[in-house]
Amino acid sequence: MALTRYHLHKRSCVGIVPLVCAFLCGVLLTALIANTKPACAPLGQLYDPENSYFLLLLIVTAPENFERRTTIRETYLNLRPRMINESYQEAIIHIPTYNERGQLQQESVETQRQLLANYRAWLEKPVRNIKVINFKIKPLFAIGLHGQPKNIRRAIYEEQRVFGDILELNELQDSYANLTAKVVQSMQKIDAKYDFRYLAKLDDDTYVKLDLLAEDLLSYYEKLHREAGQQARKPSKSGAGTPMELYWGYFRGAATIQKHGAWQEHDYSLCDRYGPYALGGGYVLSKGLVSYIAQNGDRLNLYKSEDIAVGSWLAPFRNIHRRHDVRFDTAWKARACKNYHMLLHKRTAQHMKDLYAGELCTHEENASAGSSPQPKEYFYDWTQPPSSCCKTGV
Repeated sequence: MALTRYHLHKRSCVGIVPLVCAFLCGVLLTALIANTKPACAPLGQLYDPENSYFLLLLIVTAPENFERRTTIRETYLNLRPRMINESYQEAIIHIPTYNERGQLQQESVETQRQLLANYRAWLEKPVRNIKVINFKIKPLFAIGLHGQPKNIRRAIYEEQRVFGDILELNELQDSYANLTAKVVQSMQKIDAKYDFRYLAKLDDDTYVKLDLLAEDLLSYYEKLHREAGQQARKPSKSGAGTPMELYWGYFRGAATIQKHGAWQEHDYSLCDRYGPYALGGGYVLSKGLVSYIAQNGDRLNLYKSEDIAVGSWLAPFRNIHRRHDVRFDTAWKARACKNYHMLLHKRTAQHMKDLYAGELCTHEENASAGSSPQPKEYFYDWTQPPSSCCKTGV
């Protein structure tokens, strides 16, 4: 049966216990059950256990960025999913299929264009602010504590006592050079402690329309399981039995290997260009991918840029839905503001407050004259090699 948001929190089965039933006319029926344990395991443990969540937010932050963390707590972490029009799943959520070789078929440019048009049309519909079930989201601010001065450590410990949302990495020295190791160690701690369905890796200068992101992700989860159930009743085809994983963000292909500056790469020797990867301002991974990185982190090559590293580590898998989404404004510089942007990178604390108040474009008003041009939006053409992937403008 397809999963819905109204019973995600219920268990999928109950235990069978010995039953003794008495009937009229002296007929006695006794059912002797040898095994009284549940017939199957709880479905996902999404809501019942203490450390179980649907969505984890891994927010990478520096120890001294208290103002950013405070602003995030006061703004988008207060947003929660709303009841959306039931047509949302069919109009905006696309679940790819496998080809005869067992490879997932990523969205075409035309599909991406149509999905964006459908979403923009949906935004024009009246908002229905109806509370849904207790949709559990857990924010975790990842901070490396090794080598930090005593006053900084005391401040972080106090912050943890008050808010309980600090992911303390005691063995990691917090620096840009250790960013990839920071992401790996964070995923290792999360994978060991939490049960979850999805993880969003975010920078602390990224604003998230968390209500929309969570609703979209929940709709994706529901439709994925509904269609998986339908596929299970059909004759199997190559790859169809492989669980589909999600890697959702704004993808870039054929980026040049950096040879100078803070991003200088010494160890990338796979090619003269980076392979496709979701930009690091914010992306979403399903639990299976997080667990893979966590369990193999000690053997993976720690490239300088963590987003390039993640893309490289996940490149060989055939069952990953690489969902390129122009609603993720996650490049090195903010793009021209659009009301359909769901993640907005390179925003100051004041910009986040403005966004929370409904003001979309104050980052453009604050941009200095003569600054470099804003990046252009594109649809990703998965039928082309990475060198030609990103030439179709939105």
